[in-house]
Amino acid sequence: MPLSKKFLLLLLPVAALAATTQVSTDKPVINFRLPTFTPEGHRSWLVRGSEARFSAKNQIEIRELTLTIYTGLVDEKIETMILSPAARVQPDESLVTGPGTIRVINDDFEASGVDWRYIHKEKRVSINQHVHVTFHAELKDFLK
Repeated sequence: MPLSKKFLLLLLPVAALAATTQVSTDKPVINFRLPTFTPEGHRSWLVRGSEARFSAKNQIEIRELTLTIYTGLVDEKIETMILSPAARVQPDESLVTGPGTIRVINDDFEASGVDWRYIHKEKRVSINQHVHVTFHAELKDFLK
């Protein structure tokens, strides 16, 4: 039997199984991970959570969020980490939001607060309430 026919026969049972399998939106995904890569194939960000639920199209509810943001370069160096007990991820828009607390950790500063939004395309975090920032970098001529 030619190789292409053998390959086709192997795929038929898999295709039949896939046609009957559905993803349930009412059950959580435990130890959720969603990596995103640059067009060059380097890590851009990694969304992790202890639990995730697909609440709507392009919307994922995450518990115990750890968002790791990379430089997007070949070195795959971690640039910033964001931690929150609950968040909503919209992967198509590269947007993460949360009504609760956030902790942002970077080599130059740490920030925390409540009611936040992260836009990955701009690499910008907005924190709306109870903002606290601690700078680790030297601020030269800050008050001049």
